[in-house]
Amino acid sequence: MDDRSPHSAGAKIVAFPAVAKPDRVDGQSGHIDAMQEVLVAIDTAIKEAEWSPDHQDQLAICDEQAFRRRFGFVVNRLQREQIIALKHEADLIDKEIKILRSSGSLVFQNGKLSVMAPTLIAVWGYIQIVMLLLMMVLSILAAVSAHEMSWTSVAGIVILNVILLFGMKVSNDVFIWPQRIRKRVQERQRGDRR
Repeated sequence: MDDRSPHSAGAKIVAFPAVAKPDRVDGQSGHIDAMQEVLVAIDTAIKEAEWSPDHQDQLAICDEQAFRRRFGFVVNRLQREQIIALKHEADLIDKEIKILRSSGSLVFQNGKLSVMAPTLIAVWGYIQIVMLLLMMVLSILAAVSAHEMSWTSVAGIVILNVILLFGMKVSNDVFIWPQRIRKRVQERQRGDRR
């Protein structure tokens, strides 16, 4: 009889029989296969769910009203397919598609979709933003240099600056952002050709 405790330095180590290992491996492999089947079923259920991006894209292609609710404009089925394909190819978000459309940068020529946002238009957008920023600075300087300011003058300057900020956002959305999107689309298309 061995009176050594399991915590002593000379304790015996008892191994499981070698016969049990293959059974355990087979059992684990069966569990892994079952888990993979469950994961495939979950993935399929997610893709087919109404809220899934794949389902929403297919709905937008098939239903013009769903497309209009999502993007804010109506085009025919072929154009809808091309817009959704462009969205995935260039990794665009819905807002970027809306911006391209509202800026006139989504162009359908000879049944093919292209993004047209010339650099010259982006330069015009930067010029507008600089001019609006200059107007903001001048209005603030005028307010600071005034000897007496009534609350209506302060409110007027604040409202003017809010309007100028909104103008800068519009200039960015209409003139600058489409050109950045066009560059991204072109880079993705060049990368796909390689």
